[in-house]
Amino acid sequence: MIEIIKTNKAPASTSPVSQGTKGGGLVFVGGQMPRDMASQKIVDGALNQARLSLKHGISILNEAGSGVGDVLLAVVYMTDLSQKDAVNQAFLEVFGDRPPTRNLVEVSDIGEDTIIEVALTAIAH
Repeated sequence: MIEIIKTNKAPASTSPVSQGTKGGGLVFVGGQMPRDMASQKIVDGALNQARLSLKHGISILNEAGSGVGDVLLAVVYMTDLSQKDAVNQAFLEVFGDRPPTRNLVEVSDIGEDTIIEVALTAIAH
C-alpha cells in the first residue's frame, strides 16, 4: 500500500505531484525547491538554497515518521556545479558524520532562478 505524505511545513508543489510517498519500507521525497514559506519566493544563494531544500525534505520525512538519520539517498540537482561547496557545507550541517549516499546532477534549468533542488529517499517506520 502506498501512503501519500503531505505537510504544511514544506511548500506544496506547483505540479500535480505528492510532496512524498511511503511504501515498501521506504519514504520518497520529491525534489524540494528552496521556497521561503512566508514569502513564497526562492531564497538567494546556493548555501541558503541547499539548507532550505534539505529542511523542507526533512519536514516531509518527519511527517512520514522518518527523519534525518533515516536518509539513504539524496539526489541533488544543480544548475551550477561550481557551487557544490555550498551543498557540501549544508550536508555537513544536516547529516554530520553520517551522510547519505548522494547523486549530484547538473541540469540546465530547475525553474524560478533556482540553483539547487533536493530529493530524498529514507527508511520508513
